[in-house]
Amino acid sequence: MTILVAIANDSVSPTVIDTAVRLADGLDEELYVVHLVDEDTADGTAMQLRDEMRDRFRDATVVATVAIEHVGRSAMRSGTRIGNELLELAADVDVQHIVMGHEPKGLAGRLREGDAAVAVIDAADVPVTIVPEGPSDV
Repeated sequence: MTILVAIANDSVSPTVIDTAVRLADGLDEELYVVHLVDEDTADGTAMQLRDEMRDRFRDATVVATVAIEHVGRSAMRSGTRIGNELLELAADVDVQHIVMGHEPKGLAGRLREGDAAVAVIDAADVPVTIVPEGPSDV
C-alpha cells in the first residue's frame, strides 16, 4: 500500500513532505506525491515543482513516485473538486493514508472555493494527516 501526499506550490508543502517521509519511514510504506492542477495551469511552474520533488526524493530513505495529475472540470468549487479528485486518486492507487496541507482561507474563501482538506476528511476511508500552515517541529 501507499501513502498519498498532496502538494501545491505553497509554503505548507515542505512540511507536508517532511511529515509524509516520517510516516513512510515509520510505516515502511512508499509515497505517491501528487500535484493536482487544472489543465490551464499545468504549465512550466507545475513541471518545475514536479522536478524539484523528484530531486528531493532522489537520495531519500523512502521510495516515492512524483506526479502531476489533472483535475477534471465540474461545477464544484475548486477546493471541493480537488478534495474529491484526491479521494478518487486514493482509491485508484490503493492508499493506506493521506497527507496534505491546509492554509486557512477565511469564511469568504471557504464559501467561494470550498476546502479540499475538509472534503477529504469528511469522505476518506483511510487516516488523513492535515499539516497546518506555519512553523512545525516535524
